[in-house]
Amino acid sequence: MAHIKQNDSRCIPAMQKIGCFLRSCGLIAELRTGRKLTAEQINALWAWGKEARRIDENDNVKDSASIATRALRMLGDGGRFVEVGTFKDGVATYYPSVRGTGFARADALIQKIRQGGQSVTHFRVVDARGNLIEDPHEPPIQPRGIFYTILYAYIPGKGEA
Repeated sequence: MAHIKQNDSRCIPAMQKIGCFLRSCGLIAELRTGRKLTAEQINALWAWGKEARRIDENDNVKDSASIATRALRMLGDGGRFVEVGTFKDGVATYYPSVRGTGFARADALIQKIRQGGQSVTHFRVVDARGNLIEDPHEPPIQPRGIFYTILYAYIPGKGEA
């Protein structure tokens, strides 16, 4: 399934320039549901993130789980994503708030990499082994190093299994 990239001409300029984290949040929702966001929905997700202050004045994503959850809603899924920990240097570290809750698992992963472009960092969707599943940019950004990977648990909505 081909997904719309952050630098697609139908996306707003801010998305094209610095939207890799938001686009990765949308991608984990798309991969979860098997449905695709349209360019209009991606732009609306950005607008919502700015209005709801999930994206700051410098266009940095501040609450990725809420953005991924909003994308789920746009795709008709009543569940939610919760950020549960990080993976760095071969070690998964789950936040104290999720230890022992059953949510200390990685249902989706977004990796922050070092790149050589104008923006020093880039986000992309990977699997549990760190293998690229989907890069939000076309062409894919080649990593010059890995900072860390953010781990998300998916929690079904009421009445969902």
